[in-house]
Amino acid sequence: MKPAWHERLKKSIAKNKRDAHNRYFQLATVAGDGTPRVRMVVFRGFSDDGLSLSIITDTRSQKISELASCSSVEIGWYFTHTREQYRFRCDSKIYTAADDSQDALDKRERVWSALSEAAKEQFFWITPGVPEGTGEALSFTKTPPDTFAVIVFEPHSVDHLVLAKQQTRTRSERVDAGWSEQALNP
Repeated sequence: MKPAWHERLKKSIAKNKRDAHNRYFQLATVAGDGTPRVRMVVFRGFSDDGLSLSIITDTRSQKISELASCSSVEIGWYFTHTREQYRFRCDSKIYTAADDSQDALDKRERVWSALSEAAKEQFFWITPGVPEGTGEALSFTKTPPDTFAVIVFEPHSVDHLVLAKQQTRTRSERVDAGWSEQALNP
């Protein structure tokens, strides 16, 4: 049985899908020097367990090295139409071409095949974050290039704040194989 927060999140996504910006959430990581980093990423769906959030990224991006040294992240997701904020504390798992397990191969191929051509093209561009005029673009292929990664975030804490007329706040925590939930003052 899925936790109550998951049903609320699915309803939030459905009620806010008319506005494309509601597909984006903020991902906070920690850099090698211990300072925080935050960026906007696109939600690409739930992972196989139905609870974990998935995104895609270029393996040459800084978030890959940040997650390699500290896999703990926080996600902030605000839905403008329903005025709801979700904060997720998660552990992350990166699926790259270097991971030759069947699970990684299947996951990368499934996500890749669902992408638009424009989304696929970005993985063949010059290395992100390098000075303009440096680096070389990759040759386009139909299969996922080595630069394509899927990142899955497995929540262990979910804070849901409703800022509508009747304000509510709920915190859900993973406990053993299940979830506990507590109502909080907003």
